[in-house]
Amino acid sequence: MTKIYWSPWKHSRIALFLLAILGILGLILIESCKVKKEQPYFKKKLQAAKLAERGFQILKPELLKHKKPDYKEFDPSNSGLIGEFLTPVTSNSGSLPSKQTSINPNFAAVMIQFLKKAKVEEGDTVAVAISGSFPALNICLFAALETLKLKPIIISSASASQFGANHPQMLWLDMEKELESSGIFSFRSSLASLGGIQDKAAGTSKEGKELLLRALKRNNVKLLDPINFDDSIEKRLKSYDELSQGKSIKLFINVGGGTTILGTSLGKQVFKNGLITDLPEEVHIPNSVIKSFLEREIPVINFIQIESLAKRYGLPLSPKKVPKPGEGKVFYSEEYNPILYVSVFLFLLIGLYGVTRLGWGENEEDRYLPKTLRSR
Repeated sequence: MTKIYWSPWKHSRIALFLLAILGILGLILIESCKVKKEQPYFKKKLQAAKLAERGFQILKPELLKHKKPDYKEFDPSNSGLIGEFLTPVTSNSGSLPSKQTSINPNFAAVMIQFLKKAKVEEGDTVAVAISGSFPALNICLFAALETLKLKPIIISSASASQFGANHPQMLWLDMEKELESSGIFSFRSSLASLGGIQDKAAGTSKEGKELLLRALKRNNVKLLDPINFDDSIEKRLKSYDELSQGKSIKLFINVGGGTTILGTSLGKQVFKNGLITDLPEEVHIPNSVIKSFLEREIPVINFIQIESLAKRYGLPLSPKKVPKPGEGKVFYSEEYNPILYVSVFLFLLIGLYGVTRLGWGENEEDRYLPKTLRSR
């Protein structure tokens, strides 16, 4: 008598197909249900970002008093921290998207990360170079320095590039004085150059230079007045040493693209953003403040290429409103949920085992025969 048997092979193929679909859905579920994990130094980062936000808010009313009616075309977040296209104290060209991206208090958290990586400790003396080109980043740096209780020696450049702190009555020196007076920061610049070409505003009009000098005078900041490019480097280094009062300088921090700080165009290409601990050996680097500190084996934090930094740490480019403290990859990393990951893996493993068992029990040579001809 001919016996007809059920074909498990056909059903196992269907089961494999269904299992594959469920596997894909499981992977989608794992990817969409990632969990947030706090990054190192989370509390300090958040503290610094909140302090920077407070600094933005303190300056905003006074800054907006000096803005033109069409100002929001440049500053969609209405922060007040974006300057004009051109004024008598504008030192050189500037990138508007970079300036807009810098209006984010969470850059203070990025500063904290760099400072911690540089292994500075509370009470350490650090040398700082800033300009008026990125006032929001200056505030973020001040917030990070204050949060970690470091002792900065600050030399500024009074002028600013396009869209920076370039209003003659509200230069960076005016802003930092206001911030110190408000009590949120305990320090400000000890010296300031005129900035710009050769660090002495070469090419700026006579009116512009007079406005810059007035700003130094009303803010009681001493003028660093170099003869030329090399003299600016020498005087800056000498000033840092004198103002340190014999204490060891543990770190040099730069914000912006000052020529005497970075060097010529080659220096700007060689010195990338972030923490720098060594001079590259294969390139002959022109003289600069950064090069001099590295030759002394003092590490450098270089805060430039702002849009690149924003992308790296998950901060928005040219945000339409000022971001809130605590946003970005600098605070949280996304990781797979381990419970969900193991659950899906076990489900697929059990399912695969079941499908494999489904095809057992028939002879290999019978698998391709018609049902009516299969035997036990």
